[in-house]
Amino acid sequence: MSKESNKDLAQLVIIVLAMGAAALFLSRWLSSRENSAAQEYVDALDDNSIERDNLNMGVVVKDLLSKIKKLEREKTVIGSKENNLAALDMAKKSIVLLKNESSLLPIKKNGQKITLIGHLANDNNSPLGNWRGAGESNSAVTVLEGLENYGKNSITYKKGVDLYYGETNFHNRVKLNHTDKTGFKEAKLAAKSADIVVMVLGEEGFQSGEGRSRTELGLPGLQQELLEEVYKINKNIVLVLMNGRPLNLTWADENIPAILETWHLGTQSGNAIAQVLYGDYNPSGKLTMSFPRNVGQVPLYYNYKKTGRPGASSAEVTKSTYADVENSPLYPFGYGLSYTSFSYSDFSLSSKEITRDDTIIASVKITNTGKVKGKEVVQMYIRDHYGSLARPVKELKGFELLELNPGETKEVSFEIDNSKLLYYTANDRWESENGKFSVFIGGDSDVKENKSFDLIN
Repeated sequence: MSKESNKDLAQLVIIVLAMGAAALFLSRWLSSRENSAAQEYVDALDDNSIERDNLNMGVVVKDLLSKIKKLEREKTVIGSKENNLAALDMAKKSIVLLKNESSLLPIKKNGQKITLIGHLANDNNSPLGNWRGAGESNSAVTVLEGLENYGKNSITYKKGVDLYYGETNFHNRVKLNHTDKTGFKEAKLAAKSADIVVMVLGEEGFQSGEGRSRTELGLPGLQQELLEEVYKINKNIVLVLMNGRPLNLTWADENIPAILETWHLGTQSGNAIAQVLYGDYNPSGKLTMSFPRNVGQVPLYYNYKKTGRPGASSAEVTKSTYADVENSPLYPFGYGLSYTSFSYSDFSLSSKEITRDDTIIASVKITNTGKVKGKEVVQMYIRDHYGSLARPVKELKGFELLELNPGETKEVSFEIDNSKLLYYTANDRWESENGKFSVFIGGDSDVKENKSFDLIN
């Protein structure tokens, strides 16, 4: 770029600055020229080849060019195809299938009349969640957009009800709607003639995070009422949940045939959800927290310590149980279904005794007993029966992700050595203690079958 061109650019920038649209103008001006020309100008500023009387304006233009280069970097690096594909991959892997009665999912790709309902189904901001950092607001793919990428089904969208009012942000409480049912009638009418109703319900992204605890864990606002009203019209409902914490889904679990937990998945949210709904991706996610039957069970976790009066029947008042609900979670830690099914067999331990210098092998065979390829997270838990301090009923000590074709069987083995038996004992140090240990291997923390070994000197 010549010095004359530099002067012309400087004069243009002065005019544009006066108009208050410098960044927009300069971005468009440069986009019509070779990027190398812009870089030559920056280089000219760096080596002082621009005349002194143009220096101040040169600094301004250099700053603007720097900002434009950052915007370009957002497109070519941060927002690159490779990074978007990675975001999509992570989003799909995070989805957890909680229920799929009568194999309602995946949805057929053509000839279906689908009614999509829910404020969150067409919200491109909420999926970014609370901890979005410098993420650009309203930049997520919505579920509606994701489903519309599959063009052979008829999609009818109805909001159903406002979940919240106004703009949401990090610093202020989300203003929820508790009274206005405008939209119920339209949603129910649209659901009546649908083959499948997809309802996207849950929490707005800024309802999660620090300072946002809740004392009630149902669907916020009027969403539960909307769900029950639509269910009266059409029972073929796929409930897609967007939330940042375990919710009370007892009614949905008893009534809704298919439930998908999708959390706040980020920019590729709608594409990820659509690909799972249509079966282009077989869900394999597992829960990292237990889901309660009601809020009275919270805190609820799989690795609790055994009570002095264990029991499962609420009819026995001498047992450590609730009077109105069973102790177990609705969905346990590690839980998650697939569009296929898996069976576990030939569980074994290589030895019934181990010293602190030994290693034993826990093995099990997993078979894909369904009709499609799928992934299973095989989980190993260990229980220490006797300790100088009370020990959890089981602790996750290993896991492995398997992908199996229909009918295929693979063996998974876990090594157990002294490091997996250590804990902070009554002696105020990390150590293992002699005694009985049980090993559990299965698809979630509720696994019952186990094998035992003894730790000896």
